[in-house]
Amino acid sequence: MKRMFELLLYGMVQHTVRADCPEDCPARCPQQLEVQSDFVKTQFDIKQFWGVYYEIAYHDSTQPRRWPIRASCQRSVKSQHPGDPKNYKDLFSLNVGFGRGVNAVCDLEFNLTDHPGVFLGHWSGHSIFNPNLTDIHNTVVDVGVAANGTYNWTLEFQCKNAEESKGIRFAAVNFYHRKPQIDAEEFQLMMSRLRARGLGWVVDASPGLTFVDQQKCIDHDSYPSLTAKPALCGQGALQEVMV
Repeated sequence: MKRMFELLLYGMVQHTVRADCPEDCPARCPQQLEVQSDFVKTQFDIKQFWGVYYEIAYHDSTQPRRWPIRASCQRSVKSQHPGDPKNYKDLFSLNVGFGRGVNAVCDLEFNLTDHPGVFLGHWSGHSIFNPNLTDIHNTVVDVGVAANGTYNWTLEFQCKNAEESKGIRFAAVNFYHRKPQIDAEEFQLMMSRLRARGLGWVVDASPGLTFVDQQKCIDHDSYPSLTAKPALCGQGALQEVMV
């Protein structure tokens, strides 16, 4: 029964995958430093970046957003790579299905660069959410700084140019917060910071911005373990059916 569910999930997600920016986007991805706030460029401290964030909203074609597998409860657990100080890990999870649902967990890795908040992300080439999408430029656009110096929230922008002479293969933005739910005023602050960096086109491009339902997993206490193994992300149980 579990394998039947996995294969059904894989087939439905594959059906939702399409080009992310066929229109309403720039001809090419902007340079990463161009979209960062002055604070991130000069004062970003990656040690304050580690920890648990909940996704409040996103524009991201790697996340299923339509019935019957609309994702919910997205969470990002960021930590220093245990074996390589030049990399960090992002244990990204989302919940799919009815009721308590099933958690998909993706173990993503990012290379650090000489520039604060400028990373190169690596996706599994067998990911069920967007096949063959690898080596993505990931940029911390801005952060919300708490009184103790840690970051309450982070705006992250991913972009990859198409192999052809023009066009964008993939563009995404993630609104992450330490709290699973925030008020409208704080969300609008995050949105204004994103638009101030010239990235309003990401959320305005079809299909727009999707807000995340975190209440489902709050009610059921059904978030995965902070050290969960990869599952339903082309990195574990499903990989043999996608090679």
